[in-house]
Amino acid sequence: MDIQLNKEFAQKLSIMLQSHLIWHKHYYLWCDKIIEKFEKPPYWIIELSVTRFIGDAIDIVGSYANSEPFEKYNSTNLSDLYIACLFLRYERREISWATFLKEAGEHSDGSGQCSQECEYFYQMLNEYENVEFDEKTEKKQKVEVNNQFEMVISEVQELYNYFKV
Repeated sequence: MDIQLNKEFAQKLSIMLQSHLIWHKHYYLWCDKIIEKFEKPPYWIIELSVTRFIGDAIDIVGSYANSEPFEKYNSTNLSDLYIACLFLRYERREISWATFLKEAGEHSDGSGQCSQECEYFYQMLNEYENVEFDEKTEKKQKVEVNNQFEMVISEVQELYNYFKV
């Protein structure tokens, strides 16, 4: 996958940062490679390379992505991308299945753009809690979510591979 340093990529990078899939440890080496590669690297990449605080990193990337000239983005795809980032965090065992379902529900409830309504995740969470976090239920739900978000999970995995340390 060849990354284009355009605003669409910056939107995706911003979501990876917001979901805490990546942080400074992941992006600073990537930024350094870009700075070395270009005679005049993008200013936002230079700023990002020296920023450790996740909130500032999100602001830097978001400012570039939402600067003039403005571009339209597929907000459903971007919202689903956030869910896929959470799913990768779950697969890395960084968060539990219950936490994934709760955060996915909160995100889809707040965004209004996700391909699945918040009830989809909350219903799964209720079911999972009702069976006292049964492993079989978790596996069944995981397969369902993976099938539902398969394409965007693959996209996030490819992007994440760029930042893996």
